[in-house]
Amino acid sequence: MRYLVTSEGVKTLSILPKSIQKRILQKLDFIFKTSNPLNFSKRLEGFEFGDYRMRIGDYRASFDVRQNTAYFLRFGHRKDFYK
Repeated sequence: MRYLVTSEGVKTLSILPKSIQKRILQKLDFIFKTSNPLNFSKRLEGFEFGDYRMRIGDYRASFDVRQNTAYFLRFGHRKDFYK
């Protein structure tokens, strides 16, 4: 499985501090090199920004999976992420 960050995902990622951006991207690279990256995620219900979420420290990433590709839609701190 591979991953792509959508334009909206890039926008929300660019708001975060550079050190957090680097940490998130390193974690995504690590996770998507595993045999089943969805083991690191949780299915979301009733959330408008993606079918799954991934926890990266105090930050969250939401994404959809279509045809063996994860499309990251949004990144943010956990206190603001679900609002």
